[in-house]
Amino acid sequence: MSEQSYTVTAGEIRQRIEVIERLIADANDTKTLIKEAFDSAKGAGFDTKVLRKLIALRKRDKDDLAEEEAILDLYKSALGM
Repeated sequence: MSEQSYTVTAGEIRQRIEVIERLIADANDTKTLIKEAFDSAKGAGFDTKVLRKLIALRKRDKDDLAEEEAILDLYKSALGM
């Protein structure tokens, strides 16, 4: 079994750190934009809690969602709702 050695240079470390820092900054900018979009929707009279739920539902697999809704309807019917 042969051993490999790898030397890490300061430039490589700096480059990787800078990429990560840029991604973090971009993520923070995106979070700010999302908050502003929700604030705008709220200002226009939309219920942001419902909007968030709709966004979450749209991410889900359609078949899984349909199955969950069918079970929910069944349970609600059993409870007379």
